[in-house]
Amino acid sequence: MYLIEAYVTNASLNINRPFTYIYQDNIDRYTRIKVSFNNSLNVALVVESTYTDKSKTQLEEELGFKISEVIEVIDDNPIISDELYELAKWLSRTTVSPLISCLNAMLPKTLKTSKTYTNPRVVKKIKKNDININLTKRQKEVYDLLTDDMNLSDARKISLGIVNKLIDFNIISVYEMELEYVNESIDKSVFKTLTPDQQNAYDSIIKTDKVVSLLFGVTGSGKTEVYLHLARYYLSKNKQVLIMVPEISLTPQMIQRVKERFDDVIFYHSELSDQERYEQYKRVKQNEVKIVVGTRSSIFLPFNDLGIIIIDEEHDSSYKQDNVPCYQAKNVAIKRAYDQKCKVLLASATPSLDAYTYALNGKYQLLQLKDRINLNLPDIEIVDLSKQIRNKGSYIISNSLKDSIIDNLVNNKQTIILLNRRGYSPIIKCSECNSTLMCSDCDIPLNYHKDENILKCHQCGRTYKMIDICPNCHNKSLIYYGFGTKRVEEEMHKLFPSARIERMDRDSVTKKGSHQMILDRFAKKEIDILIGTQMIAKGLDFPDVTLVGILNGDAGLMHQDFNSAKLTFDLLMQASGRSGRADSKGKVIIQAFNVDHYAIKAVLNHDYNYFYNIEMRYREKVSYPPFSHIIEIIVSDTNEDRLSRTLQLLSDRVNALPFKTYRPYQLAKIQRQHRYRLLLLDKDIIKLLDATHLIVNEYLENKNMSHIKIDVDPLYIE
Repeated sequence: MYLIEAYVTNASLNINRPFTYIYQDNIDRYTRIKVSFNNSLNVALVVESTYTDKSKTQLEEELGFKISEVIEVIDDNPIISDELYELAKWLSRTTVSPLISCLNAMLPKTLKTSKTYTNPRVVKKIKKNDININLTKRQKEVYDLLTDDMNLSDARKISLGIVNKLIDFNIISVYEMELEYVNESIDKSVFKTLTPDQQNAYDSIIKTDKVVSLLFGVTGSGKTEVYLHLARYYLSKNKQVLIMVPEISLTPQMIQRVKERFDDVIFYHSELSDQERYEQYKRVKQNEVKIVVGTRSSIFLPFNDLGIIIIDEEHDSSYKQDNVPCYQAKNVAIKRAYDQKCKVLLASATPSLDAYTYALNGKYQLLQLKDRINLNLPDIEIVDLSKQIRNKGSYIISNSLKDSIIDNLVNNKQTIILLNRRGYSPIIKCSECNSTLMCSDCDIPLNYHKDENILKCHQCGRTYKMIDICPNCHNKSLIYYGFGTKRVEEEMHKLFPSARIERMDRDSVTKKGSHQMILDRFAKKEIDILIGTQMIAKGLDFPDVTLVGILNGDAGLMHQDFNSAKLTFDLLMQASGRSGRADSKGKVIIQAFNVDHYAIKAVLNHDYNYFYNIEMRYREKVSYPPFSHIIEIIVSDTNEDRLSRTLQLLSDRVNALPFKTYRPYQLAKIQRQHRYRLLLLDKDIIKLLDATHLIVNEYLENKNMSHIKIDVDPLYIE
């Protein structure tokens, strides 16, 4: 008999430990089993299997509790490696999250330890057996047309009736096989010769003893070409390569470039089906593929011999996971690099403040590409919307932007219009009582979607019928306030009726492959004006885009968040970088109200260091990152009494700590959950983590408490 230690699927921190079961045979570590837990069938991951010659009764007497038997072993082989298990333990420690949540974050849905896990899809194939009975002439003809390992569906296309008879006679056998990934071929292109600056960066990354390098290159400076040359070098050493990109919308273009240079490339992101993610995961695990392009979750693929991890647009917020475990993919990449003795390349035109600081201090190797390949940065014009409105101009499309779009259309060039807001109109207000239509489950305004004539909450997704009477004062005085991408698209069609206009936001790319189709059409110049949200602001490279218009460019500065200036600067710089990337001179028009803000001025002059120096002085004064670490604890509950008790317990413990803390702050209600936030700040992340674990452990000792969420070094603070 074997004692089996296994982590049971449950995201609650109060069972963040393995449970003991028994089984007659040994079970491999890191395989899934079915068990009874809390009187229901559940799935668990085995972490230890130890032989014992004691009986079940003896074990129960010795351990002091009843032991259940394992109901079923799900996997034939381990689904993770020792390295990934140790990584999960590290992740649990550094994010203050349940270990089982960290393990599940690493796995495709088909392999998760979930009650609702699905088996991998299989295909039925045939195998020809020796003929030991007489066949008719037609049966013999069909038999001769069949081949071993042919799909059963293809065999039945030859003759359904006869194939079924051959199966009945056992002349052919049917077996099941997991679906295999088929890699599509693509015409290969030659490697470009690196410029002296690119060559210097390439050589330095290979030769350095530092694990992490930061490639600070302006938009259009050829960072991707450096990635491709580095990938070729490490592949020649029989090493694996991971290239990470922040957005699904960037993946197709990066995939295309990588596939043009290398054979057998796979991609891994959330738009893949569960089966496709499983197939890609399995291919990496079996060492069948050497190069992967993926988004955030690709950092957990079961690599066993990495040469380099390249993180494109390393500053991007999408590398940070919002849900438990709230991990930062860059930190995981660096941890894996130390474990596998490989290199990490962080790259950006607007580096994160911590990465640039570490590079300046010598912790990372700093490399720079200061010039564009075409040596021309775009001209940037700032339009003051206050003056535009005073002069009776449109606050959506300024006169300057309108004239520039006309010039672009006349010259057969393309335009990108960025607005960081989807929908038709952000909010609907009552002009009589000044109230705003709000989501009943969340304390945030509803957005109007004109195509469906509905109101929608962009937080929880709930939809409401459009109304024309104010629910507060019952007057017909509702007005539309602000605008979204749909409204911009409508205005564009009015202003430029002959132009081919397309919108790309979360509402327009709901179908699989939608990103790719829109970008393909844009690349073929079937679209003159592409309107979109943040997903079109970064990484895209189209030679005929010579104009970028940014609407409400300072909107992000309205948020009372410590990171709002950096996020605004990043977005404006990255969006500006889409213009003039080939031979034609580019132009950028940024429409804003707060035109004197240092983030806007820095973009106007393409000056990252100007922004960095001002922002760092401000952060140092208030001890914000990177001068400190932050741990955020969010308490949420529909029951306000329970919430109050939990908040009191946590507040007492937090206030007793020798750190800078902030008193509980009430946040907007979301999905009927009342929420409060507590913050801890200190330079020493180890001490912060130790203290937070102690607080959490005491919290777990109390029953009937509200839900808490821990976020270590959050990117946003509401």
